[in-house]
Amino acid sequence: MSEEQEYQGAPPHVASEFFLWLWYRSETGQGRVDLGESGAVDFWVDDRIAFRAVGEEKVSAVMTGENPSTTPEAHAARAGGKVIRDVRLAIRREDREYAVTLKGPRVEIAGVKLPALVKSGDDGEVLYERMFLYEELHFVLAGLFRAFAEARCAADWKETTL
Repeated sequence: MSEEQEYQGAPPHVASEFFLWLWYRSETGQGRVDLGESGAVDFWVDDRIAFRAVGEEKVSAVMTGENPSTTPEAHAARAGGKVIRDVRLAIRREDREYAVTLKGPRVEIAGVKLPALVKSGDDGEVLYERMFLYEELHFVLAGLFRAFAEARCAADWKETTL
């Protein structure tokens, strides 16, 4: 049994659709999501996007560098039927910027870059701030997924061209 088959969460295509939706939103100038009372968050595809062939787990095309999602190669991979396996996002919330890689069918979080930490203060203060930043990142990612789920379940989803 493969890892995808063992996983009892969302179907594996949901992650690829979520990654594609993030890419679509950031490329069409809609890289801002309102998180309700918590304010808005801005996001964009940062410096890496990886594709795989449908039905395969192995990455078959990787674009890196500045704005890799805007390259002809990334668009050709998508047009050729490949789906997104990994995507590196940059996220801005108020004056804090995060970078995070979302991977695979489980939307695993990797390569997190947190905003600058408190330089002074005791160890407890630094730890508390680090915990706050990780919690905020998880909150933002959950908000992005919630916005995707709402869009995906909306009646006009079929009219959305990704």
